[in-house]
Amino acid sequence: MLNYILVLLRILVTSFALMFFTSAACAMTMDDVEKRMGEAEQLRAAEFSPNHYHDAKESLADAKEYLRAGRNDKAREALDTSANELEQAIVTVQTVSAQFSGLVESRDRMQMTDASYLRDDLVLRAEQDFNRVVKSVEDGNMERAKEQAKFALQTLRSAQVVSLRKQFVSPVVLSVAKGRKLKAREYAPKATGEAVALKKEIERLIKDSPDNQVKMHALAQQAQTKSERAIEVATLGRNMRDNPSMVETLRDTEESRLNALAKYLGVNLSAADSAEQQALILQQAVAAMQTSYQKQLQDSDKEIASLNAKMGVYEGDLASMKELRRKLQVKRDAEAKIKRLTKLFDPADVEILLTPDADVILRMKRLNFRSGSAVIPPDTYAMIDSAVQSILMFSDRSVRVEGHTDSAGGNLYNQALSERRSDAVKAYLMAKLEVPRDVESVGFGEEKPIANNETLQGREKNRRIDIVLLAPQS
Repeated sequence: MLNYILVLLRILVTSFALMFFTSAACAMTMDDVEKRMGEAEQLRAAEFSPNHYHDAKESLADAKEYLRAGRNDKAREALDTSANELEQAIVTVQTVSAQFSGLVESRDRMQMTDASYLRDDLVLRAEQDFNRVVKSVEDGNMERAKEQAKFALQTLRSAQVVSLRKQFVSPVVLSVAKGRKLKAREYAPKATGEAVALKKEIERLIKDSPDNQVKMHALAQQAQTKSERAIEVATLGRNMRDNPSMVETLRDTEESRLNALAKYLGVNLSAADSAEQQALILQQAVAAMQTSYQKQLQDSDKEIASLNAKMGVYEGDLASMKELRRKLQVKRDAEAKIKRLTKLFDPADVEILLTPDADVILRMKRLNFRSGSAVIPPDTYAMIDSAVQSILMFSDRSVRVEGHTDSAGGNLYNQALSERRSDAVKAYLMAKLEVPRDVESVGFGEEKPIANNETLQGREKNRRIDIVLLAPQS
């Protein structure tokens, strides 16, 4: 009895939806339908609702043919059919993207992986399994779609594990093996051990969290750096063994560097001093310089306070002037750092903005997510790495990652999508920041457009990630 009621309700809901689509479609012109077709394509209807999308495209082509033949009634009928199919395609797309987001994003990760890391047979099976899920959603059979999604996800996981090992583990293994031939374990045991430990951590992630490719990427970079360091030290050690005079050359070079630094700080270093004593002298010189600067600032503040007191400035006005001075200093500091930031980014990739409140916004213009997905494209990793360097440069600021979408799709759909995307970028930043930082993520959906959503170019601009470096408060 319960199953009968559920089936009846599904039929009623479907009938109501079709009635709504039909009434809406009747008012649509050829331009309206073509615009809606563009939105459906942007939402990846060809992938997530291929049957409805195909039928819509065919009907639209028929409508144009009928118009050319002067058969207006037939053209109207075909146009209405196209509009109805498009609406159903868009509903299906949003259902797939929302209800099976994990599956969609696992597939996106597979598709964005370099083909040389993938096994063709696993990719083919994964695509076939994914298409079965989509077909069931189009047919309105969500229960079957959910069961099929489990198998599809397992196939995708298998494809991922194979590709991830080739992509992230194999290069480290080769690098460590190269170091082993140079006896890196003997000359650089620490760096070699760290590289091996990082490799094991990557392998653990591949087994337990294959979707966490951002973390794997960060660990693989660290492992390569450690391994290359071990190779460098081992090579140097072998060269010094074969050419002992290099020891004296290296010692002279190091002393020259230390003496240049000491001269800049106004101190003398004796060759008789131990390395620890020399380091202590340099630290004391730096501390003395910082103390001198702080004293100068304190003296300046006292002088200003004294002058203001003599001029009869009220305490409230003085506090206001101090706050104004602080804000001006924060803004000047931001402006100076932004000049350095411009060297990190290609203006076509990232736009750098300074707000009236001295917040710095890194607008990631080329961070283009696939529609309905929150997977960061691997070819944008280098751009986000530069953003990490920017965050380190503004060490006194907290960070907010903002996700924004265009208006294609419903409000709730876009809101959830923007949150998933901002969370993904936050996770990337946190994985790359060696020192813990206060990073917040927030999604604004389609609420804050910066361009006209009626144009393709405008929608592209509205689909964005902003990394906001928040000005310190008093």
